[in-house]
Amino acid sequence: MAKTQRIKVQCGQCKQVTNHSVLASKDYSGATDNDDIRWWESYQIIQCCGCNQTSFRKTEQCTEDFDPHTGELEVMEQLYPDRTEERVPIDGSENFPGKTRRIYTEVLKALNHGAPILAAIGLRTLIESICIEQKTKSTNLAKGIDALADMGLLSKRQAEYLHTHRFMGNVAAHEIVASKPQELIAALDIAETLLKTIYILPEVANTIKTGAIGKRNTTPSPA
Repeated sequence: MAKTQRIKVQCGQCKQVTNHSVLASKDYSGATDNDDIRWWESYQIIQCCGCNQTSFRKTEQCTEDFDPHTGELEVMEQLYPDRTEERVPIDGSENFPGKTRRIYTEVLKALNHGAPILAAIGLRTLIESICIEQKTKSTNLAKGIDALADMGLLSKRQAEYLHTHRFMGNVAAHEIVASKPQELIAALDIAETLLKTIYILPEVANTIKTGAIGKRNTTPSPA
């Protein structure tokens, strides 16, 4: 019996990257008449090994699409249902600075409309805007991320994770390639955690503190 192929992709039900079994697969390939351009496509029915949710995966490769960073063929991946659909602003986003809030909203729109390259550029711009707001005075985004970690706003692990994303590097917009859904979602989750830490939790803490002080002030004084 042939061994079941397994891949790691974002699960729509588990909301994280999990092992998936490939239940069925159909592959196609072709080339131009002079054989100077070749392409490959794969259509797969996949099932999460954790929750057993079944979904569909399509991958594409073409000899024209090289990753400028690795020199290898770029794999374009699409998952159905789309893992990035229906992302809504987190509670408290009205507390973000105006420019940061606009960038954040546009990142969500790009994700929800299946525009991964625009979403990647937007995420990088979002982190840059936070660095500017926090006055990190960094000369590039990588140093800005490290500065946010030194300030205690990002954990070291979160900073290291952001560093692994190619779209977070100092590359021109036209060099950014489409990222996998799980990469975009993971980076967005970290960005949202950062935004909560800076702009939402202090407001919540102030509300709790104010409420506690008000409650103490209403306590009758002893006779």
